[in-house]
Amino acid sequence: MKKQANKKGATALLLVATLILVLLISGIPSAHKADKKHCTAITGVVKEIKAGPPGIIIHLKEDPRIYYISRKTNTSLSLKTLEHELTGKNIQLYTAQDWSPLDPFSTMKQVRRLQIGDTVIFTEF
Repeated sequence: MKKQANKKGATALLLVATLILVLLISGIPSAHKADKKHCTAITGVVKEIKAGPPGIIIHLKEDPRIYYISRKTNTSLSLKTLEHELTGKNIQLYTAQDWSPLDPFSTMKQVRRLQIGDTVIFTEF
């Protein structure tokens, strides 16, 4: 009876360890370069732009998600210029179509491209 219980415990432990490993691996961002066909377009009116830990943070009206331009990819944008140009304006953001167990509801999305109408303000592709 004890051997059967030990086998069940070992099997359960192995199953849990495998599940944790899969979740950790799926949370690692992919290494492929961002391109337009792997992105989702989001349109909205800019409510607020501010600086934060991941970079420049953009909040849209009537959208609870947080959009950000990473410090690593942003080399030429200034916060004051973006605030002046974008606040209250209708913009289009392109964000990667990715999912992470660390953010299962996709509440925080990295901006890969930012534009107003046909004018591109920022792009990674």
